[in-house]
Amino acid sequence: MKDFDLSVYLVTDRHCLRGRDFYAAIEEALQAGVTLLQLREKDASFDELLEEGRKVQALCRKYHVPFLIDDNVDVAKALDADGVHLGQEDEAIEKAQAALGRDKIIGISAHNIEEAVEAQRKGADYLGVGALYPTGSKKDASVLAPGVFRQVVEAVQIPVVGIGGIHEAQYGDVLDQGAAGCAMISGILGADDITATVKRLKALAVQHKQKG
Repeated sequence: MKDFDLSVYLVTDRHCLRGRDFYAAIEEALQAGVTLLQLREKDASFDELLEEGRKVQALCRKYHVPFLIDDNVDVAKALDADGVHLGQEDEAIEKAQAALGRDKIIGISAHNIEEAVEAQRKGADYLGVGALYPTGSKKDASVLAPGVFRQVVEAVQIPVVGIGGIHEAQYGDVLDQGAAGCAMISGILGADDITATVKRLKALAVQHKQKG
């Protein structure tokens, strides 16, 4: 069983930093208790991703937090990252397993029950399901109809993470729908106080576990 905690899942985006230094903001979030990190820099070239990835990976290792790459299996392989998060492309899971090995974490984005069940069948380790709320990080993301998220959670045995426009105010509601955690971008990196926000999210996650 792969060992990872999805409860406070940070996805990077340098456009959310509000003037902060990219690496300093990431380190602050890791130090405060982020449980998993995905490097997601859509505008970066292969070489830029490698360079950024090395620095972010070093920070993740310092705080013993799994380090994933968004979409780019080649970069994940070059860095020996802990895993990848992939979209719905054909054979995405099989290609990632072949390139990275089956010990790496593979997350898949899903938008309905069919996609979720199929990703589980192919060996995904977790699902990112959304968008749950309007989001600026993915212009073409459509918000799920009410009830769909819970239906997906109930249809699979692997953990499901809420994605899309989630901030601290929505975090508890998403956990109440059966989520193992929430993937957050501006909700963490754009927060007034990154440390305090992450600590509050961690406390909410602990409370939820005790309740459940």
